[in-house]
Amino acid sequence: MEYRIRLANNNDQQSIMNLMKAHALYEGHKIEITRQHQRLYAIESLPMSIFVIEVNHQLLGYMSIIKQFSTWDMDWYLYLDCLYLTEETRGHGFGLKLMEYLKSYAKEKGINSVQWQTPVSNLSAIGFYQKLGAVNKEKQRFFWDF
Repeated sequence: MEYRIRLANNNDQQSIMNLMKAHALYEGHKIEITRQHQRLYAIESLPMSIFVIEVNHQLLGYMSIIKQFSTWDMDWYLYLDCLYLTEETRGHGFGLKLMEYLKSYAKEKGINSVQWQTPVSNLSAIGFYQKLGAVNKEKQRFFWDF
């Protein structure tokens, strides 16, 4: 199956919103469309990069990354905010393709580390990440909305 991984553009807005909704539901959450929808109109100006995986002109997944600086490591890293593949796409190697693309992208930027989180209940993702050789660090994530 031919695929293409590319940087998302403003024309992908609706497809990415649909993937984001599906991602939220997959993790047991709802997504509030109005606020995010308005910000996503200008994908190319967001303070992150969104990459999509496309097969036959249809977006089947996405990953969003943010360049951050670690004061503990005194170095830059990429934070993988989201990685999502549609249900029918999982298990066909596209997750590995996205992660390999991410690794290559990081190296091009002179960055040697990627960090991310996944729900403790997402055992298939945890197994996948461990097969990559990634290690986890126990932490609690806090949310402070106002």
